[in-house]
Amino acid sequence: MDFDFYRNFITIAETGNLTTAAKKLSLAQPALSAQVKTMEQYYNIKLLKTGRGMRQAELTEAGEAFLRKAKKICMLEENLFTEMNNYQEGSAGSLAFSISPGVTDFFMHRYLLPFSLQYPEVVYEVHEVDVQTQMRHIAEGLGDFAFANAPLPKKALFKTCSSEKEYFYVVYAEDNKIEFAPPQELKLPELEGVPLCCNFGCYRLLANACAGAGFTTVMKFTSTTARAALTFAAQGSAAAVVSGSCLQSLPPKLQYSRLDEAALFFEQTLFWEKGAALSACAEKFLEFYLQINKQ
Repeated sequence: MDFDFYRNFITIAETGNLTTAAKKLSLAQPALSAQVKTMEQYYNIKLLKTGRGMRQAELTEAGEAFLRKAKKICMLEENLFTEMNNYQEGSAGSLAFSISPGVTDFFMHRYLLPFSLQYPEVVYEVHEVDVQTQMRHIAEGLGDFAFANAPLPKKALFKTCSSEKEYFYVVYAEDNKIEFAPPQELKLPELEGVPLCCNFGCYRLLANACAGAGFTTVMKFTSTTARAALTFAAQGSAAAVVSGSCLQSLPPKLQYSRLDEAALFFEQTLFWEKGAALSACAEKFLEFYLQINKQ
């Protein structure tokens, strides 16, 4: 199948209209429709809902699944093309990472920048996304590695390598409205009755720990990222519970106290697709990562 057919189908899905897609691709609409028909016949499946007078290109359920695979096929082909060009030019390849926003600076300085100095020929692509999106990127082949600073759901689906432990801190506004003024270190029971906020990745871990301490959390705000939880805490109506790596870029006028609970932690996790062969460049990075974490 021509790779352009997959790319053009993606454009149809993105525009939602065959006429608009054809104009964007500088193709005649009948030619574009013929490409869709060719793919439907080849895969023996209906990709678009059709009807008399319908202008919109609405995907069938099979079309939605086909779109996800088409994106993966095109990404793999583009990566292959780029990597082969890099080899031709004396480069070693490319690496794509999906990183939790709260640890981007940490990951860059501890791993990516030192690796780039050692292998200056490698080119990089970095996406700052939540853990759920990281898992999707890896599952769909849109990245080589993901680096999470939150508990990893469905961990068994991936190959993983855990490194540093992430302990928790309670972050609050100096002039908060909840009269919360904790000591430099506090125990979990001191959070009883305190309105809290955190990201989804930490929520279950925190809720279970509080239940084990004999109380239920008062969860006022949950979000995809710790950054959003910190922004909410900054306006003073709740305290944010975040991992230590999130303290590197706090919004102004925020204070923090260490949550002194040795059992309440998770590990930073590098993960990648199980069963997939890593590129030579990805193998080099994994070796580099493992070497650093032996020290």
